Amino acid sequence: MAEVVLVVAGHAGRREHLVAAARRLGALMGDGRVRLLALNEAAAEPVAGEPVPVQVLPAGADVAAEVEARASRADFVVLARPTPEDDRATREAFHAALFRSERPLLMVPPGGAPGGFGLRVAVAWRDDPRTMKALIPALRLLGGAAEVHLLAGVRAGKTAPGIPSVLVEHGIAATLHVLAIGATPFAELLLARAGELGADLLIMGAYAHTPLREMLLGGVTRHVLAHAELAVLLRH
Repeated sequence: MAEVVLVVAGHAGRREHLVAAARRLGALMGDGRVRLLALNEAAAEPVAGEPVPVQVLPAGADVAAEVEARASRADFVVLARPTPEDDRATREAFHAALFRSERPLLMVPPGGAPGGFGLRVAVAWRDDPRTMKALIPALRLLGGAAEVHLLAGVRAGKTAPGIPSVLVEHGIAATLHVLAIGATPFAELLLARAGELGADLLIMGAYAHTPLREMLLGGVTRHVLAHAELAVLLRH
C-alpha cells in the first residue's frame, strides 16, 4: 500500500524545497504519494516534476483544524522549519501538524534538504516512549541508509544506553555515540555532532516536557526548531 506524504506550504518560495523533500521521503518508503496543502493561492502554483495534487485552504478557514484533519489522514507531514518571518497561518499549521495530527513531521531547513537525504541518519537517542514513538515509523526509512548514528546524551556517572532492540530486530546496524551532558546545552552538542558525522537526516522525539516549560527552561526541541540546518523527522 502506498504511503501518503502531505506537504503543507504557506510560502511560495519554499514550496519547491518542500515538495522535493516529500518526493525523497516517498522514494525512501518505496511508494509514497505526495499531496500539497497550500495555505494560500501563491503556494499552490505548480512545481517542477510529476504533477502533485493540490488543495488550497479557502480564505477564512480554521487553519489548525484543516491541517489537523488532513495531516491525520497522511503517513508523514512535510513542513518548513519555522522562521521569525512566518505569518500566523504558517505558525498555526506547524503547531497543528506537530501537536495535533499524531503523525511524524519532516521539517525542512530554509535552504532545502539535501537531495539524497536519508543516507547518513542521526537519531537523538534516549530509551523512552517519546523517542520510540518517533523511531518506529522511521524504521522503513533506515533500510537504505549507509550509516545510522545514535546520539545519546549521558550525564557524568550515568550508564550509557545500549543499541535499541527494535533496530537489532529489524537488521539495522547503528553506531552509538555518547555526548557528555555538562556546561554545553545538549541541543548544541546534538546538532554539532550530527554535522561532524555528515548526517543528512535527524530523527528525534519532540518536546519531552511541555512547550511552556521548554520555553522557560530551554529545551532540545526548541533549539532544533530554531537552528537545524538538516532535515529533521520529529514526532510529539
